[in-house]
Amino acid sequence: MKTFCKLTTQSPAASYVPLPRFLLQDEALRDISNDAKVLYALLLDRACISRQNGYVEPDGTIRLYFTLEQAQAKLHRSRQSATRIFRELEYSGLIIRKKQGLGKPALITLNYPSDAKLIAKEGEDAQA
Repeated sequence: MKTFCKLTTQSPAASYVPLPRFLLQDEALRDISNDAKVLYALLLDRACISRQNGYVEPDGTIRLYFTLEQAQAKLHRSRQSATRIFRELEYSGLIIRKKQGLGKPALITLNYPSDAKLIAKEGEDAQA
């Protein structure tokens, strides 16, 4: 059995994956599964890393790779379930996957609702 510690004011900060509030509050996204919301959060986390490492297109778009196998491992789901979850995000408009060809991972672009309340980075204006 795993041992747990009580969270106190002296506890170190835990590593976390950001889950945008619009995934929980937007009525248009209400029917998206929790697995799809978690996958979107994982993709958003990967996009932040890509941005920090300078993997940005000339137009400012952040594109990333996240394979089906990575989704399976992170979500602890079968290949079929991971495929369904990716499709769910595509059909909702939250991601666009561009297939690269045989054996290459799809290039993913993240989207967010135009009316989503976002937090601006220091020195920038919020986009919505």
